[in-house]
Amino acid sequence: MAAENEASQESALGAYSPVDYMSITSFPRLPEDEPAPAAPLRGRKDEDAFLGDPDTDPDSFLKSARLQRLPSTSSEMGSQDGSPLRETRKDPFSAAAAECSCRQDGLTVIVTACLTFATGVTVALVMQIYFGDPQIFHQGAVVTDAAHCTSLGIEVLSKQGSSVDAAVAAALCLGIVAPHSSGLGGGGVMLVHDIRRNESHLIDFRESAPGALREEALQRSWETKVGMLPGLLVGVPGMVKGLHEAHQLYGRLPWSQVLAFAAAVAQDGFNVTHDLARALAEQPPPNASERFRETFLPLGHPPLPGSLLRRPDLAAVLDVLGTSGPTAFYAGGNLTLEMVAEAQHAGGVITEEDFSNYSVLVENPVCGVYRGHLVLSPPPPHTGPALISALNILEGFNLTTLVSREQALHWVAETLKIALALASRLGDPVYDSTITESMDDMLSKVEAAYLRGHINDSQAAPAPLLPVYELDGAPTAAQVLIMGPDDFIVAMVSSLNRPFGSGLITPSGILLNSQMLDFSWPNRTANHSAPSLENSVQPGKRPLSFLLPTVVRPAEGLCGTYLALGANGAARGLSGLTQVLLNVLTLNRNLSDSLAHGRLHPDLQSNLLQVDILGTEDQ
Repeated sequence: MAAENEASQESALGAYSPVDYMSITSFPRLPEDEPAPAAPLRGRKDEDAFLGDPDTDPDSFLKSARLQRLPSTSSEMGSQDGSPLRETRKDPFSAAAAECSCRQDGLTVIVTACLTFATGVTVALVMQIYFGDPQIFHQGAVVTDAAHCTSLGIEVLSKQGSSVDAAVAAALCLGIVAPHSSGLGGGGVMLVHDIRRNESHLIDFRESAPGALREEALQRSWETKVGMLPGLLVGVPGMVKGLHEAHQLYGRLPWSQVLAFAAAVAQDGFNVTHDLARALAEQPPPNASERFRETFLPLGHPPLPGSLLRRPDLAAVLDVLGTSGPTAFYAGGNLTLEMVAEAQHAGGVITEEDFSNYSVLVENPVCGVYRGHLVLSPPPPHTGPALISALNILEGFNLTTLVSREQALHWVAETLKIALALASRLGDPVYDSTITESMDDMLSKVEAAYLRGHINDSQAAPAPLLPVYELDGAPTAAQVLIMGPDDFIVAMVSSLNRPFGSGLITPSGILLNSQMLDFSWPNRTANHSAPSLENSVQPGKRPLSFLLPTVVRPAEGLCGTYLALGANGAARGLSGLTQVLLNVLTLNRNLSDSLAHGRLHPDLQSNLLQVDILGTEDQ
């Protein structure tokens, strides 16, 4: 259509003018002089003689040549008498040159102005991107085990709190709303990742063994028919000191204000969750004390889901901690004396000195690259290296949607057996230097290839490929996962070990943990599996842990998939996390589908494969 329009324009111009279109664009219009007396036109012969005269003035020649050239293209040769063209004494080329020069100068000005404007706009946009306020406003994402605590975390973010501020408040809230899973008398681990700087810190506040605790005491108590003395199970709690350390490193709001958020939940009360009601009905502590019953069974029976429960005792504790900091918990004050007395009264050996000697560890997480993603997880005594090893082994298999379901499940099951066997060899590296060497092997791609080579593609191994030691871990845990507007990712898992920990509760309302159950000692399991020397009981030692807050980010650059994950259920948490990451990063399933997917859990003690049927049959 454009070509047809151009043709019609050329035809119109050609019909209107005695000069063709290209002649008009090539030769500007000649300037006109004042009318001169009419002169007879030369004949053709005179014109030729004139053009051939060598003595003719060059300027006159050019003007005459120009005048003679133009009519020669006319289609009406006999109409020259009516031609508007006539001689001029001005130089048409000097005038045309001046006009072209003006046009070029104008074009230069326009181009220069456009380039200057474009450069200015570009610089302004770049400065806005790097130094200005964000143009896409986001409030962050908060996930916890209780809706009330999730809302509290969001509230902290909305009041300009950092991601860690929100995590601290939400974790303290879980100690109130989900006391069967977490609390001030327990411990945990927090992984903090700075997205922009690609920096991570692991804050380990796992409980430690009292200085006077001995393996023989645990073994004797375990073998009695009456059951273990609950006081022996209590480790030095790390929760308060760990959260305070995290706030010191990454907090934005005042410590007292962060604790006040959680204190308000305890003071105003909360609706009993289904999980808490079920735990009180199905898993109450054996030989629960009268104080425990008064606190959680005020009507003589478990509360119904949705009923209101207030904890003014914990609100008072949080007010004290908000004012005095962790010293009120660890430095021999009233709270310390209550916890020591409660544990010792129930057969424990924990002392005030154990509290004052407790310290938080701040270290780097272990990491591995899996299919273009950086996977960050806790180092020993946590089982993060075994998680990385499982992913390294699976990466070498051709796990795609084209592989049969049976083949994929076989590879996953055999890989998990190896990972769990590796996990059983971990413990506190402060007390055993060989654990660091084992960790390095688990993180190695070469070692993963070696282990992968021992997996039969069509047959399950009749016996574990590696020696398996006793495996145990906290069956319940509380999780806080946050991606905040400050571009920090926080993944935290805390626990009391068994539901409600040891079942011991202080006059101030603090439930004490039972984390010493995570150590290994002879004759503990029914099948008398070998105890792990790496995880044996020693004073001040931290037991093996399956608390696995995990962060995933792109291995290079900022664009890509980001994940914050956590798990409970001891060894099942390790196998569950492995399969969720496999579904998301390898099979490209979204996170919701991956979490709802059925999962495999090898039990190395019984050599059975357990299956969680969470998804549909075709999964």
